[in-house]
Amino acid sequence: MEHLEREIRRRIHGATEFDVPLARQTSFGIGGPARVVAWPADEADLLECLNLAATEGMPVVVLGGGSNTLVRDGGFPGMVIRPDAFRTLEREGARITAGAGVRVSRLLAFAMKQALTGLEILTGVPGTVGGAVWGNAGAWGGAVGDRVLAVRIVQAAEGATEILRAGIPFRYRSSGLPAGAVITRVTFGLAAGEAAEIRRCVSTYLVQRNRKQPVEYRSAGSVFRNPPGDYAGRLVEAAGLRGARIGNAQIAEKHGNFIVNLGGARAADVLALVELARRRVRESAGVDLELELQVVGVDERNT
Repeated sequence: MEHLEREIRRRIHGATEFDVPLARQTSFGIGGPARVVAWPADEADLLECLNLAATEGMPVVVLGGGSNTLVRDGGFPGMVIRPDAFRTLEREGARITAGAGVRVSRLLAFAMKQALTGLEILTGVPGTVGGAVWGNAGAWGGAVGDRVLAVRIVQAAEGATEILRAGIPFRYRSSGLPAGAVITRVTFGLAAGEAAEIRRCVSTYLVQRNRKQPVEYRSAGSVFRNPPGDYAGRLVEAAGLRGARIGNAQIAEKHGNFIVNLGGARAADVLALVELARRRVRESAGVDLELELQVVGVDERNT
């Protein structure tokens, strides 16, 4: 560990911390410690982080807003990268360029102020631009990939590259970008609109979200991907699991595709509910649910 700390402090200019509890870095409020968390200062620093992690054989995970992620109770034995330094937010005509660390809510507010339409489908989507684009987030019948013109990424050994939309194989809840790449910047193509109308649309979506989703509890958003022609939440509820509880984790009363932290839940509780839902839906509907939730880290060891 002394060697690693020495190398990190020598080579990385941004802030770094060791043995960091990740519960406070995720929307779920769950998870053991990370071996190291790094806040790279710029793209060159980010490349140094990725190269160092590769040299040391450490896995890497990016946490922007920490949504859509469950960290296991034993923590993450690698490097967590926080893209907080990448917060560009600029307009050029009908295009907006946003850094990966920009909050989705801030991007949406900026587009609204500029009277540019096309991103309303991100209303209520938590986290940051990088995470939203990486997972092709969306709702209300659309996905963010529909508006992406270009994505700038950094990869270990290779450095920074800008990929145009034609080279990004967006699909349901996935960008298809190279494994191990880290997004630093995204350019969106929008259209001129009326700020008041955009605001009305966003307000309508927010009201619906707050009525249908368990926003009063900590969660990681949707747990399962919707299977073709159906909804994961409907299948979980039809299997009789609405409100099912293990420890302090619960399948939400409001929405079957959310697992909430009632306070002090452990990753093991959440994963037990995941397996229960998968088994019961398989038995009742013959459907194998796929995780949308990203699970990282290792299980807590018994001592």
